[in-house]
Amino acid sequence: MYLSSYNGKGFDIDSLVSTDGTFQFQGEIKHPLIYNLYLVPKKESARIFVQSGKITVTASKDSISKAIVKGSKMHDDWLIHRKQMDGAHALMGKADKMFWETRQTKMPDSVAIREKASKLFRQGESYADSVCKQFISTRPTSLISPFIIYSYFTRPGSEEKAKEYFSYLAKNAQESYYGKEVKFFLDKAAKVDVGRMAPVFTMADSSGKAFNLTSLKGKYVLVDFWASWCGPCRKENPNVVKAYSQYRDKNFEIVGVSLDDKKANWMKAIEADKLTWIHVSDLKGWQNGAAKMYAVAAVPMNFLLDKNGKIIAKNLRGEDLEKKLAELVKE
Repeated sequence: MYLSSYNGKGFDIDSLVSTDGTFQFQGEIKHPLIYNLYLVPKKESARIFVQSGKITVTASKDSISKAIVKGSKMHDDWLIHRKQMDGAHALMGKADKMFWETRQTKMPDSVAIREKASKLFRQGESYADSVCKQFISTRPTSLISPFIIYSYFTRPGSEEKAKEYFSYLAKNAQESYYGKEVKFFLDKAAKVDVGRMAPVFTMADSSGKAFNLTSLKGKYVLVDFWASWCGPCRKENPNVVKAYSQYRDKNFEIVGVSLDDKKANWMKAIEADKLTWIHVSDLKGWQNGAAKMYAVAAVPMNFLLDKNGKIIAKNLRGEDLEKKLAELVKE
């Protein structure tokens, strides 16, 4: 039996062998955290929110994920939140099933079904958002509240909600482990907020020559973070290609920053997707220097800069990029 928890750098793991069906882990924790309890060789595990005190766990070895946990107020709050999320999960689960069915079978009305599924999924997301907001605003001292923000709202595009929901938290929740993680996310995101000057970087381009972002001063620039292995990035590339072909002669340039770690894969994707703009990478994957400067936690992610290097928009997808560029050209 194993008990593990992610500490921000790696996993803390303890283990034991139970011969009579009982077990006991004992130790000290600096702050309440999520732990996973699992048996070997089974892959199933129980998520347990651990805080100081005596916590009892009752479970069957054949269904440990259904463990009953007593003695943790944090875990009790998590169960309340999870129950409240049932409706949202049902909507999103139904949408996922519809998407899957259109991929597996040749349905004549598959386009209409996918559109319906997309609408259903957005409804589920909206429902989930309202549930999270209600929980956090009515339980500002609960240590699950910062965990909810950390789990759902520390991703690109969610900065404003994370900031709003973080403001609802009581001091004890803000200073908890997950509260500090949210604050760290917000502090990093603030450095690349709309209205801020874009961080300047120098990086090797696809031919090995040093490229500096300031060389494009006087142009509108899209700094586009992507990778050859990123499915959503590759799916979005045709939209970016379309925008580039339309505005490249109107003082617009793109700098594609790849989070690849193998040059061959990077080059192959550039050629396959017909990406004719500037490309740079240090081939360090998620340790990419520019990605760190821009607090990139997921790809695709992009930043639109004005002629002076100020960030004027973020995370433009689909037709949004073309619409924004059309506005700028008219000015």
